[in-house]
Amino acid sequence: MDNVLPTLPAGAGVAAIRLRSLGDTLLMTPGLHALKGWRPDLRLAAVVEPGFAALLEGNPDFEAVIQAPAGAAGRWRTARALRAFAPELALGLHGGSTAGWLARASGARERATFLGLRNAWAYNRLTPPKPPAPGRAALHTVEHVASLLEALGMPEPAGGLGPLRLFPSPEARRRMRARLAERGIGGGFAYLSPEAREPGMRWPAERFAALAARLKAEHGLASVTASAGAGVALEGVERLAQTTVEELAALIAEAALVVANDGGPVHIAAALRVPVVAIYSSTVLEIWSPWQARARCLQRAKLDELDLNTALAAAAEVLES
Repeated sequence: MDNVLPTLPAGAGVAAIRLRSLGDTLLMTPGLHALKGWRPDLRLAAVVEPGFAALLEGNPDFEAVIQAPAGAAGRWRTARALRAFAPELALGLHGGSTAGWLARASGARERATFLGLRNAWAYNRLTPPKPPAPGRAALHTVEHVASLLEALGMPEPAGGLGPLRLFPSPEARRRMRARLAERGIGGGFAYLSPEAREPGMRWPAERFAALAARLKAEHGLASVTASAGAGVALEGVERLAQTTVEELAALIAEAALVVANDGGPVHIAAALRVPVVAIYSSTVLEIWSPWQARARCLQRAKLDELDLNTALAAAAEVLES
């Protein structure tokens, strides 16, 4: 174990660099919360892409949320913001070249990442990934992130790692309630997420629509979906297009249930303690399942083999839990 973290001076800055993923932005929060709980004097900054910065706004663990826009000009602006924050330690939580370049450009005396990640040239502390406990195939991503901090000298939290941390803006929640009211939705509703980054990760859209009809008939829940773009049209489901990440978090915070393909909304629901049915194809559940959530995970190699009644029973189970 390195003693980097115990020997950082009082008030030292620690910058966590995590680009490209909505889910991973949230999945790093329990480990960094444990760090802040152990050493509350440290100043924490998160370096994330602009689209995901709203997920960390209002989080009291972070003194700064530094946005990292794409392109050369964006890199230089981010580097200047990092230099102004003046971290003693930069944590590379992503193996991309931009993350490595930002770690070097931060001016941090210590730069740490996992041994085996790409762009190791940017770091001077490389730690082997922590092996899973006997009987487990892999660490969850939350545990994996925390293991880097533990390798740098943070004690394992006595009570274990806590939940994901997300603090939706009260104003955004008011806006979303107003949008829903305009569509005639003033009570409980289910948030459905039929989108996913790859076709093989999408449960058939017509089954989401059929599920919406059953949720209305059997549980009295209207159904809503949202998208950054036009979104997927589902019969019987209210669609909120052109929705920001801030608005998505606020919308899910108001929901009674989330049913989602593998992706960011699963982790938003977990962070907000909203019951969630998460639908997976080839994803390794031990690594990417919703963390400390009221959840049922349904997995099929071919998602068209997941039938409606199984999904409905899972929804009923988490609603009753």
